[in-house]
Amino acid sequence: MDTGFPHRISTGHRRTLVAATTMTTLLVVLGGVVCVTESARGCPDWPRCYGQLLPPMRIDAIIEYSHRLIAALTSPLILAVAIIGWRTAGSATWIRRPPIVSLPLLAAVVIFGALAVLRGLPPWAAAIDVGFALLVLALLVAASAAAHQSVRPGFVDRWSLESGIARWSAVAAFGVFVVLVSGVLVASAGSTVRCLGCFVPSAESSAGGLRGTFQFARQLLAGATGVLIAAVAIRAWRAYGRDPGVRLASTAAGALLVILSTISVLAVTGGPTTPLLVASVATVVSLWVSVVALAALSAFRRSAGD
Repeated sequence: MDTGFPHRISTGHRRTLVAATTMTTLLVVLGGVVCVTESARGCPDWPRCYGQLLPPMRIDAIIEYSHRLIAALTSPLILAVAIIGWRTAGSATWIRRPPIVSLPLLAAVVIFGALAVLRGLPPWAAAIDVGFALLVLALLVAASAAAHQSVRPGFVDRWSLESGIARWSAVAAFGVFVVLVSGVLVASAGSTVRCLGCFVPSAESSAGGLRGTFQFARQLLAGATGVLIAAVAIRAWRAYGRDPGVRLASTAAGALLVILSTISVLAVTGGPTTPLLVASVATVVSLWVSVVALAALSAFRRSAGD
């Protein structure tokens, strides 16, 4: 059965989607690194750094400026895939619309980033910033997954949660999202719990009061989400192991979960050092990508009737 879409989704279009998704992943990782290394004030002005085009040779300034540079390279890529999809993807809704929807979210993230440097952000605004960044990345992952599955016979451009794997992958992705965004809201001032990498346990969860209770509940949710990710990854690999996209996403999710568990153990036994927190940021963002990809790939696969 002809998919009806491959003639509209060129190899160049798919590669541009993958490039935009990869760059956005790097951008979100660097945002977390800026946070855990406390480099947000490395450049106190915006968009320049100390009034110059190049930052001073200080690690905090270099980290902050690298984040801005990647943002400047990533934004045109996202705009490009939005325009290409709008003009060439036709009725392929899940390839055409997600990059377009991501544009206002991206604009908000850029504005929040500038305000974070110039004025700082209250927790609610920082939570929106993190949430929007994760949603932009998820939308690009979904579009890339749809483009990948569109070359398969019988593909139908419809996100279906009829498959248990698709449904529980979506639940797992929602769990990751809640854990990461809620960390910004419940963390105390200056705590790295507010940063993206912190599935890593924190001493704040043992603190008294309402904040400690919320932190404990958040870590329980993180643990339950981790168990769910492991279960779904194993099931997906067994059920759809011949699909290279699903196989890659499920294998990556399982491997990243093991890495994150190792980082958590090291953080508990030796303290949450900066290298561990940076590794945690990269691992958590990659885990978010793999779980969203697994949900999307299995949802479109179910739509294809497999």
